[in-house]
Amino acid sequence: ILGGFSMGGGMAMHLAYRFHQDLAGVFALSSFLNKDSAVYQALKRNESVLPELFQCHGTADELVLYSWGEETNKMLESLGVPTSLHTFPNLNHELNRTELEKLKTWIVEKLPVEAVKTN
Repeated sequence: ILGGFSMGGGMAMHLAYRFHQDLAGVFALSSFLNKDSAVYQALKRNESVLPELFQCHGTADELVLYSWGEETNKMLESLGVPTSLHTFPNLNHELNRTELEKLKTWIVEKLPVEAVKTN
């Protein structure tokens, strides 16, 4: 699993969907891709099964607008990426406990059973 917050989430999407499509999943928190992103171009040529994207974004984010994250999600989904977008009303460019708990649940579901046993 690969992921990050803000620019880190953008980098994770680039790495995963352009170069490492064999991942169990990708998460992007308060993140987006530019409208003409190289990720979209790569996915247009893709024929592989793609890792699921777990995305969270606050509606009050003034640094990375919610609409940017939503547009990224819709574009990736249209290109074959299984996605989920979790919206957090009144959350700015930050993390909150509910978001992190949802992320933890998703990660535990994605990890192989052996990894869960050792942690």
